[in-house]
Amino acid sequence: MGNSVGTLGWVIRNWRIEVGGKTHWIQLRHYTPTASFELFLDGEEVASERKVTKMEPISFSIGGAEGKVTPSLTTYSQITKGFTYKCTFDGQKIPELVFDTQEPESLCVHIKARLLPCAMIRKSGDSKIVYYKVEVTNGDPLQKETYVLTKRFSDFEKLDHLIRSSFSGHQLMSNLPPKPSKSVKLWTDHLEKSFVQQRRGELNRYLAKLFTLPKVCANPDFAGFFRKPTEEDKFHVEEETDEPSPKKEASKID
Repeated sequence: MGNSVGTLGWVIRNWRIEVGGKTHWIQLRHYTPTASFELFLDGEEVASERKVTKMEPISFSIGGAEGKVTPSLTTYSQITKGFTYKCTFDGQKIPELVFDTQEPESLCVHIKARLLPCAMIRKSGDSKIVYYKVEVTNGDPLQKETYVLTKRFSDFEKLDHLIRSSFSGHQLMSNLPPKPSKSVKLWTDHLEKSFVQQRRGELNRYLAKLFTLPKVCANPDFAGFFRKPTEEDKFHVEEETDEPSPKKEASKID
């Protein structure tokens, strides 16, 4: 990916490691304005650190073997050109995964997704939020399962940002569909049925286009967007008060 700084201060780097016949994906997310680093192994965060002055290695392990990702900034003037990043595993240097010169394997071979023709409006504090329903079919024809995820518009915005950051500075950017369009709430009622229907259609076409791009389907953030929630993901804590609680407000848009 070179040393170019990614979109909006984000730099995302990827490495692929083969261990025991299984492929593992290492991803570093570096937010340069705050010198924050997040390291992901197979889509799960394994480290989150902030390094202001010392660029020490960020460690991870696979099958008992140790690895590390090391950001480097030799001189202060390098900030304008970007950092360098090196990944090593079990004492060996791992080549960076460069999407425009390599053909990584798809992580979405058996995944299909579409937005259902309905949405939910839920109250959050003093505001209301629209949740779109994404139907996901995952697995091969003999063992497939179907489940429904609820996603906010901001979830699609975050996905778009992560994908663009991965391809920042490369010609692959021109293949990506336009970002999901935003509108100012002051001028547009985001809860109005026709607006929700229009946005749902735009998001559905956006996802459909991403599924046609092999190198997007090899992106762990894209695959992770459709991950089935675990019981831990569903767990939440609600705080009770002595005050009478108002009736829960949730409406459906078909």
